[in-house]
Amino acid sequence: MFEKIAQEIRKAAAERQKVAMLHFQVLKHARPLAAINAREFCRLVSISETYATEFRKMLSLSRLMDQQGVRLA
Repeated sequence: MFEKIAQEIRKAAAERQKVAMLHFQVLKHARPLAAINAREFCRLVSISETYATEFRKMLSLSRLMDQQGVRLA
């Protein structure tokens, strides 16, 4: 999973969509990623640790969406 996420982020970076793809991938894989430390996630997908905050934000958003009954189609 981590290599696939890393590939998608690298590909999106070439189109200036790195952060959007990071957000999308974290939301898409939120359940299995919930047990991962944010800095460890950054290391596993080969991005700067400065993105750890974005990772945490997306996990929080995913939890809120679950609580509100919102599902991505």
